[in-house]
Amino acid sequence: MKFEDLNIEPIVLPERESQTGYTLLEILGVTVLAVIVVMMAQGMVSSYKKYSVEEIAVQRLKELSKFEHEYRYLNDPTVNPTRVYGTFFDLQNAGMISDVYSQSDERRHTIDAYVPNYRLEFMKSEEESDIEPDAFQYMIMAIPLYNSMGLKTFYVQEDGEVYFQDFIFLQPR
Repeated sequence: MKFEDLNIEPIVLPERESQTGYTLLEILGVTVLAVIVVMMAQGMVSSYKKYSVEEIAVQRLKELSKFEHEYRYLNDPTVNPTRVYGTFFDLQNAGMISDVYSQSDERRHTIDAYVPNYRLEFMKSEEESDIEPDAFQYMIMAIPLYNSMGLKTFYVQEDGEVYFQDFIFLQPR
């Protein structure tokens, strides 16, 4: 049997009037859907940005705790003769933190802040605070500069555990 013998007729679609554009209702529908998708994505992006800023703060505080421990037990009497915890600048002078970082970007330094969007406070036991320093009498707090994102206040003691202050509750991170 040959193909020509099958007697198949092609399907012919009825002719339609040609459409020259979209209706106003179609355009509005697509626009509304696009606005909804953009608004949903914007909320997700801002929450991811907040999380990444806080995660950088936690990691940098852990690094500072490690640097403080190394600085305290440094066996070089010319760098730390009293064997006490140092400030941010003491850690820079000891070569633990690079000179390309500032302690904070609060004053809009020309160099990068060690913990972006936060101000670092190195606290000793004689300073007043709601949170008591540990047995070694030191604590580093990271306080948000411009809290438009709802960032948390973090602090670390010598044990290297980072805690955050959220109203009254202190929770480990």
